[in-house]
Amino acid sequence: MAVAPSASVIALGCPKNRVDSEYLLASLGLAGFTLDSDPDSADVIVVTTCGFIRSAVEESEAAVRQALAVKRRRPTTRVIVAGCLVQRYGQALVRRFPGVDLFVGIDRLPDIPAMLGYEGRIAVSPRPSRLGCSRSPRLLSTPPHYAYMTIADGCDNRCSYCLIPDIRGPLRSRPVPDVLAEARLLVEAGVKELVLVAQDTTAYGIDRYTGPALPRLLDRLSALPGLRWLRLMYAHPAHLQNGTIARFARLPNLCRYIDLPIQHVSDRILTLMGRGYLRRDLESMLGQLRSIEDMAIRTTVIVGFPGETEAEFSEMLGFLRHAGFDRLGAYAYSRERGSRAASLPNQVPEPVKHERLRRLMKMQEGISRHRLRRLLGRRVSVQMDTPTTGRTEWDAPEIDGDVRIVGSSFVPGQMLEVRVTRTGTHDVWAEPDRKDG
Repeated sequence: MAVAPSASVIALGCPKNRVDSEYLLASLGLAGFTLDSDPDSADVIVVTTCGFIRSAVEESEAAVRQALAVKRRRPTTRVIVAGCLVQRYGQALVRRFPGVDLFVGIDRLPDIPAMLGYEGRIAVSPRPSRLGCSRSPRLLSTPPHYAYMTIADGCDNRCSYCLIPDIRGPLRSRPVPDVLAEARLLVEAGVKELVLVAQDTTAYGIDRYTGPALPRLLDRLSALPGLRWLRLMYAHPAHLQNGTIARFARLPNLCRYIDLPIQHVSDRILTLMGRGYLRRDLESMLGQLRSIEDMAIRTTVIVGFPGETEAEFSEMLGFLRHAGFDRLGAYAYSRERGSRAASLPNQVPEPVKHERLRRLMKMQEGISRHRLRRLLGRRVSVQMDTPTTGRTEWDAPEIDGDVRIVGSSFVPGQMLEVRVTRTGTHDVWAEPDRKDG
């Protein structure tokens, strides 16, 4: 009896890449492969890459080198490199990594099993057009109680520092009925939390309908029986509508949490970035969001953008100190060849960028500790991710802090009430409330 070939998928990058990898996992399984979590013993290794910024490129290339090291030990192993890195660099990767058997762009990930006999070494569409749908087989790689759901792919924003439109293509929104169909399938399979992702979730529907369709999509998803939490990530401030903000107060299972990457606050820098809003717009938006009881706001910012002065960096520090974001990610500007910002004058020296980043993150640690102290002694609902750690609705999976349960263990996916006994910089500690035994 023939032994089924094995395949191992090394998925890198953001949740949107993860969803792409889940389509690939399903196609491999349907093609008869045994899925192996250990690349060292797999017949086929697929690295699904990220190519957004320099650090992501370096991580992806390191994973490719590790896969090729396996191939040197086991020459029959086939190594396939797929995703954003291939879409960005194409033939240059073929020359850089001659030992790789096949390079596959974004559009062809689910086709990899059928391409193993492909005579060429690279298959990349110059303009990505693929869009996942509810009929596409998908194998979740998350715990069974939550899942990411891509509602759109591509981007039309053209921020000056970003190559995503070149890598992922233009905005392509999925039809509302198709998103609902996939959501129903996931909930019927036991998913309790849906995390909506796209390059820009707040632009959802602009390309397909007469205007942004996110508010009515949230209405429809929220009404699904059995859906405990609905979470919104990657909300571009330029497209955040009043109607979407209103849903956080109105829809009971829409988590009072938003990921809103502001990137900067200086009007001059925001204009150079091509973000499509100014500081006053952010202040108005944040005022509306903070008026919603228990609303948590996560953001990301970039330090050291070309031409950023010390005064403009200090302006951002002051704004962040006053705004008091619950969660914040910060990055030193990465000069990406091919982006408009790469050719701007007055590039900030690397040591200056990293010193500014250090100062900003030290300040944010204090803000985070202060925000979490408000939970001390409070009774909150927690969804368990492991037997001893869970999350509140104010914590996105795999990115924000944990609630660490003291002295008890529970079934992942279980919802319970706890009382917070201690808080830290990112995590909190809690005990089960007496009513939960």
